[in-house]
Amino acid sequence: LMSSHFLDMLQGITTLKLFGRARDEIEIVARISDDYRKTTMAGVRIAFLTSAALEFFASLAIALVAVIFGVRLLHGRIDFYPAFLVLLLAPEYFVPLRGLSTHYHARMSAIAAARRIFEVLDAPVPAAAVAPLPPLPRGVAISCENLEFSYEGGEKVLDGLSCVFPAGRMTAVVGPSGAGKTTLARVLLGFIQPQGGHVRINGAAELGAVAVEGWWENLAWVPQNPRLFHGSIAANLRLGRPGADTDALRDAARKARALEFIEALPQGFETVIGDLGQGLSGGQIQRIALARAFLKDPKLLILDEATANLDLESEALVMDAIMDLAVGRTVIMIAHRLAMAERADSVVVLQAGRVAECGTPAQLRASGGLYAAMRNAGREGVEEISCAI
Repeated sequence: LMSSHFLDMLQGITTLKLFGRARDEIEIVARISDDYRKTTMAGVRIAFLTSAALEFFASLAIALVAVIFGVRLLHGRIDFYPAFLVLLLAPEYFVPLRGLSTHYHARMSAIAAARRIFEVLDAPVPAAAVAPLPPLPRGVAISCENLEFSYEGGEKVLDGLSCVFPAGRMTAVVGPSGAGKTTLARVLLGFIQPQGGHVRINGAAELGAVAVEGWWENLAWVPQNPRLFHGSIAANLRLGRPGADTDALRDAARKARALEFIEALPQGFETVIGDLGQGLSGGQIQRIALARAFLKDPKLLILDEATANLDLESEALVMDAIMDLAVGRTVIMIAHRLAMAERADSVVVLQAGRVAECGTPAQLRASGGLYAAMRNAGREGVEEISCAI
């Protein structure tokens, strides 16, 4: 806890400085450090007491052995060398006990450190779905019927949401901040289960009733901040298809507009990058994530604000790659900029956890509804539109 909080503080030090909260965070770290000291010293105190007790009895036993053999030696009942040898070996008798004490305290420390992990591991999990997912065509149709979901202790994020994502088409999902866009994406990904309603695949299989692993095999997800792991670019790409050869990697990178900058790196595809894509720009990380999706060749592609926080040039490259990847497959795109939604086949507009309107971009522009209001507001992104619209 102390190390993670300290790391968070260091990563956000500039923000804390700008908002004048650095001193408050230092006090929090000091309090956490003091709690850590108290916990650590309690364990050290127990270890010290048990070790001291063990050493006392070990010393007492060795002294007793020395006295016994000394008396026998004085009375001529034992020779000097055997007595001396036994006296030398007596401390070794307690070595296993010292080892037991050390391992016992290490075990107690490990249990204390893992207590929070055990809470997660021991938490009850829902029974795994056993129905196999039927083979899916290249285009997957998804229908949502009266979806309801709320986070613990909060208001409903999805409130009777119903919509259809046609097979082989690109559908953009837009709406104000807090409208439920990301929650809907998490439901479609199978990360969370709706508390009401149904998600049907091709009008038949229900998402909550099939093995989620089989569902994941058919889709690819490109979030706003895709995760790249420490290792080579090739290893990160092969997460999409283990065992892919170099030609497949090059083809996927070319389609994702990433081949040029990858080949310009010192070791090309074997260039090692740091955690979270350290050493690459945001646009480069996003294009590698898209190349990974190209390599997997999914039947369903879910994009969660995949071009957020990118400059205009990077956004254009990423969007062109997305349009190529969308050909012949179902794409659900959580969009924060209307320019992205304008390139979709259809648009679903969310507001307060419900579908406010849906249709083609042209139809929604002409309807004069929420989508038109967003567009007329300057196309600066749906996140800036109040939920009160």
